Amino acid sequence: NTLARYREDGSFDKQWRAGFELPAAPLQSLAAEEKLWVATEGEGVLVFDGERFEQILPSPANARKIRAVLPLASGAVLIATGGMGVLRFDGSVLRPFLEGVQATALAGVEDDLWIGTRDAGTLHIRAGQTERLGGEPVYAIAAAAGVAYAATATGIARYEGGKLERILASGVFARSLYLRGEELYAGTLNDGWLRIPSRAAREDSGEVRRIFGSGEDIYIVRPDSVGVLRDGKTLRAVERESALLTHANISALHADPAGRLWIGYFDRGLDIVEANRERKTHIEDDRVFCVNQITASQDGQRVAVATANGLVMFDAAGVPRQTITKSEGLAASHVTAVVPNGSGWIAGTPAGITFLDASPRSIYAFHGLVNNHVYAVARLGEEVLAGTLGGVSQLNGEQVKRGYTSANSGLKTNWTTALARVGSEWWAGTYGGGVQRLSTAGEWHTFETMPANVVVNPNALLATAGAVYAGTLQHGLLVWDSTSRTWRSHRRGLPSANVTAILYHDNRLFVGTDNGLVTAPESQFQQ
Repeated sequence: NTLARYREDGSFDKQWRAGFELPAAPLQSLAAEEKLWVATEGEGVLVFDGERFEQILPSPANARKIRAVLPLASGAVLIATGGMGVLRFDGSVLRPFLEGVQATALAGVEDDLWIGTRDAGTLHIRAGQTERLGGEPVYAIAAAAGVAYAATATGIARYEGGKLERILASGVFARSLYLRGEELYAGTLNDGWLRIPSRAAREDSGEVRRIFGSGEDIYIVRPDSVGVLRDGKTLRAVERESALLTHANISALHADPAGRLWIGYFDRGLDIVEANRERKTHIEDDRVFCVNQITASQDGQRVAVATANGLVMFDAAGVPRQTITKSEGLAASHVTAVVPNGSGWIAGTPAGITFLDASPRSIYAFHGLVNNHVYAVARLGEEVLAGTLGGVSQLNGEQVKRGYTSANSGLKTNWTTALARVGSEWWAGTYGGGVQRLSTAGEWHTFETMPANVVVNPNALLATAGAVYAGTLQHGLLVWDSTSRTWRSHRRGLPSANVTAILYHDNRLFVGTDNGLVTAPESQFQQ
């Protein structure tokens, strides 16, 4: 994503892109007090003085996922992290401020602070004493003059005198709050924005990501625009260029023979983008929602979309024709992986593997699988590999030939998330052990240049003629150089270090992340 600066008249001034001018991480929130403070998802806090950026990078790594920043009148800054509670930055040193909570939101002043958390509800710090007020996970907080409002998934809690007074807007999923005088403005996930308590001004559709005030105006930030509430009317102040993709959190990629790009989302269904990249068809329903993998049949005339709610079969025109679930023969309706198998398919599920043809058949631990929970499936001829939570199973057709675990082989980490054929070998991506390779002799080998504790995302392992690519949770795109026989991390140009899907098509590499999609000639990723 992008940090953009606009002039007072709403005209565009300048932008800084994640992965280029900024570190490769989603931008979470902004706060301004003399300087601009930018919270990122994985790269700490960026501080902008109008000319250049500085980076505050807490240690360890789980403290770098920043949820909110609150500058204080004293000059200190509070930083809410997802893994290390709240930190305090005095301009040169970071120190723990509140430990043992998953902080999500900050509001208030030095001697009257309000902290929203994911695991402990609302906290109030007054005169050095911490009051745990409890409640649901908090997504935003606004506070002034002894009154605080905490936004949750089911409404807005109003606190006064350090106690819960009542719940406002019951049933509304608020994600952003702004308090001005006696009026509270709330931005919601689906119901637009509303003004409380009067609700005289309300938009009843769409997502509002942030709501804040400047001078006499209230600004309403949507995914595609910024509006300003002035004299009771909402005016469009800034509008970004139209985005082709429906969402940023990408989970699967596929290109069909017609040149169309299929993009699956973690929780927003599927886009089929035309070859000219000017138009798309979006499909999202109770079946096509959480997409895990997209694979074409061997003749290219069918496309199988593995989802959390079934295996959805599309024709060559991109029209869904059939949904296969447990009631139609799958071991489970949640399909994690799928590969073609002659005229049929092999589907991986959390309950085993299903061979789909005229008469579906399933195998699981009873038949010799090392674990029922299958994350990845690969096939070459009669040889089938299944990557599971408990190791790798090697099959000959539908018969389990051998199981590899950390106890009986050189496999370092049992949880196997991705598989790929590289030359005469199978390579496996794991959760925490990076990539290993299985030789033709049945021996697992590690790579000396593989970074430690690498998490390879599900089905994010790809081999081309020139390299091998692994999409990771925190290390960006790992690239295997067959000439130097080394792994290196590629992050430049990526909008996030969490690489979730990889596709090679027409001499280009498409890299999906939890914060958008980038594409470039493959040679650019090998530099």
